[in-house]
Amino acid sequence: MAADILVSQADVFSHMRIINGMGISLCLSRLLVFASKFIQHPSKNKISYIHIGWILVVFLWIIQFWWDYLIESNSKTYDIVTYILELFYVFGLFFICVTLTPDDIKEYGDYETYFFSRKKWLFALFIFINSMQSFEQIRTSFIKNETDNMVVLPVVMVLETIVILIAMNIKRRRFQYVMIGLLFSTIILDFIFLS
Repeated sequence: MAADILVSQADVFSHMRIINGMGISLCLSRLLVFASKFIQHPSKNKISYIHIGWILVVFLWIIQFWWDYLIESNSKTYDIVTYILELFYVFGLFFICVTLTPDDIKEYGDYETYFFSRKKWLFALFIFINSMQSFEQIRTSFIKNETDNMVVLPVVMVLETIVILIAMNIKRRRFQYVMIGLLFSTIILDFIFLS
């Protein structure tokens, strides 16, 4: 016998906040524990600026997700699709954090070699979380009948995916620094102007 249960929007948001909070906490915990290794054992492993740069970018993505989530809390309507997309986004962030912060790098020698050996995995995860975010934005535009966004957002998603696929195959260190700088700048600008 099935029971019809009416769940208020406030209860749904509270539930989502708890689930997302747990996922974000795991991500931040992973990054902070990893960073503390360099304080605990400063001479054990050489710091790679590319690797640390990507960790900073991911750290900012996590903070940005949490901030955007808080800003949207009053206007967002939740259903099962939104719930699943947000869960997958948080899961993707966690997998990125775990991939970026290995427990052991003995077989690689240093963090830069490790990063370049796992770069395709990382960038595939970037495509995954970008897709989750884009699908949610496209879906919201469709529900709100914002026809301009329904055309622009899929094009932007395809272009971003193409850029990530190209970046996935470029092995130059300088290119990584440029990408880290661009992403860092766009996240900071997003905080300043769009929040």
